[in-house]
Amino acid sequence: MPGDALYPVYVALFQPLRVTRHQFRKVLNCMKVIKALKYQEVYAQEKVTKVDSLSLVLSGKLVVSQHQRALHIVFPHQFLDSPEWFGVSTDDYFQVSIMAMEESRVLIWHRDKLKLSIMAEPFLQTVFDHILGRDVVKKLMQVTQVSESIASNGFLPSGGYAEDAEDKPMLILKKSVDVGHGLTALINRQLQAGDPNSWRLGRIDETDHETAV
Repeated sequence: MPGDALYPVYVALFQPLRVTRHQFRKVLNCMKVIKALKYQEVYAQEKVTKVDSLSLVLSGKLVVSQHQRALHIVFPHQFLDSPEWFGVSTDDYFQVSIMAMEESRVLIWHRDKLKLSIMAEPFLQTVFDHILGRDVVKKLMQVTQVSESIASNGFLPSGGYAEDAEDKPMLILKKSVDVGHGLTALINRQLQAGDPNSWRLGRIDETDHETAV
């Protein structure tokens, strides 16, 4: 298989859906580059960067924000632009900004090339729609959990989603943080290497248990 570093991607995302290694190679042939991002490096800028790729996080963590307000965090084996896969053309621009919270590696596909390639194979097209649709749902769940948790009791979930949230500890926000912008404030503190007593996003561990389909 080309690129031993990408084998975990096959095992985690594609093999459970019975995608063969040959089919996965075909998907990898549409790859543009594996991009290394430095701490605080911007991957996409709101209303500036065009949506012309499909990007999967291989390592590290990135934060997605809109109007300078953090929305959610993207972990390894999650996509940076899964919402844009559905109904957004490559001439459109990102409606969010994406920045690396630590050194990260991102697998980037030529989006149009990939779509044309899998169009000839309905099975692969269904697989991508399923994987990306599931990724979108998880993002919405994380945004909702973060918003509801902060608004209701001043707690911030430790990065989990509904299916495994009960296994995760809840982290208490400092009372001085405005709950409406709690996640944004905490992210900014870490990125600025500020208050040593503030909650650090580095403590987040993303464990996503999937059921094979």
